[in-house]
Amino acid sequence: MSAPIANRERVPWLARLAYSLGNVCETVLSRSFELFVLFFYTQVLGLSGTVAGAAILVAMIADAFTDPLVGAYSDSLKSKWGRRHAPMFLSALPSALFFVALFYPPSGASALGLGAWLAATAIGLRVSVTFFHIPWSTQIAELTEEPRERVTLAVLRNIFGAVANFAVVAVAFDVFFVTSDEFPRGQENPANYLPFALAIAGSLILVILLSSAGTYRRMRERENDVAPSPRFAIAALWPAWREMIFRFKNFRCLFLGSLFVLTAFSMYNSMALYLGSYFWDLTGDQIKTWQFAVILGAAITLLVGKLIVDRVSHSWLFSGGIGFCAMLFALPLLLRLFGFVEVGTEAIMPLLRTTNGMAGLCLGVVMIVSAVIASETADDYQRRTGVNATALLFGFIFLAMKTASGLGKLLAGLIVDVVKLPTAENIDLLTAAQVDSLGWWSAITLILLGAFGVISFSGYRPLQPAGPDSESDQLAAKPEAAS
Repeated sequence: MSAPIANRERVPWLARLAYSLGNVCETVLSRSFELFVLFFYTQVLGLSGTVAGAAILVAMIADAFTDPLVGAYSDSLKSKWGRRHAPMFLSALPSALFFVALFYPPSGASALGLGAWLAATAIGLRVSVTFFHIPWSTQIAELTEEPRERVTLAVLRNIFGAVANFAVVAVAFDVFFVTSDEFPRGQENPANYLPFALAIAGSLILVILLSSAGTYRRMRERENDVAPSPRFAIAALWPAWREMIFRFKNFRCLFLGSLFVLTAFSMYNSMALYLGSYFWDLTGDQIKTWQFAVILGAAITLLVGKLIVDRVSHSWLFSGGIGFCAMLFALPLLLRLFGFVEVGTEAIMPLLRTTNGMAGLCLGVVMIVSAVIASETADDYQRRTGVNATALLFGFIFLAMKTASGLGKLLAGLIVDVVKLPTAENIDLLTAAQVDSLGWWSAITLILLGAFGVISFSGYRPLQPAGPDSESDQLAAKPEAAS
């Protein structure tokens, strides 16, 4: 690890920056989606939380199952633009159009029509972005094989992601969702959502094109050195998934751990506007600074994260990071519910900023180390089977992430309905019992799912060199595994 990196393995700075810029696409999309979509459809348009959550879950599952398909397609693609960049370039315009449509439903639609529109536009958006995100994500394993260069790329991409997180929250609350006499909570004003969607759509196009263009030359050079993957075949996906889940313990631990933990975080992020507006009774500026805290915490970690990841067990960092993060998100909710803090006091904002900031520190480490663990798992799969299926494996990892995202939003929608939260126009009917119930359901769900995630990942073991009796050699000896 301390040896100098060969020039061939050192990624040029233009490609480093262009690759890292690509993280802005998913960051902007995820932050916008988690903060505003469920809130817009339930509180602004009056759709049932269960219906809205179920529509998003259907969309995320449909999207999740396209990830391995797009990954396998990209692995086997033969195009003059390259197997990664052809789908990346083509994804820009459809992604932008579907994002605008998501926040521009037909007027006068019924509840069923609204739910169908939400599901259809969310499916179109997520699938369109998948054709950029899956090929883009595999580049961390293909731009270089040097582990420390991969850590550098992981740090840089997460720095770009942190900046994008800041930008989305700042622009949303300072430009679009501002307060007015008619709408003291700007996020409850339906007129604010279309201009916001148009701004985000334009940024998606710009980021996708710039990131794709910046890594094109480096990736084409690297692709010339890689043996072609087997011809794309949908029928081969289930055997490949079965091998990964049942024969690769480390992949199984990463998959299941990510599924539980990300479901918890998706639920919490989707509840942020509900909790900020009604449980904590925060203004738009206070919600903004509350959200800034976790982003700032993650950004601070990224400055020293490379040193930490280089020196501490990756499995311990991942498991410990997600455990502490879940507890820190739940802590202020429990403190208020048990009467240790009161809404409206000066202690509220320091408490929220501190716990969110500390959670962000843990989250920053998790983001870095997860990319390294995924790359190591992809390397191990190729070593064991002799098949380069990097994008396929990343696709299955993102299947867990996106399924979790949908499950989290379904849980958030169920909480909204269980609490019987009034819509924005009837929010004066909100009772103290409903507010407490909102906090209890959020805290308990977060803690339970976080614990399941830590337990699921606990079986992960660092990769060991292949030996004569190793699982690697046993699997590599089976021709059907590689096919």
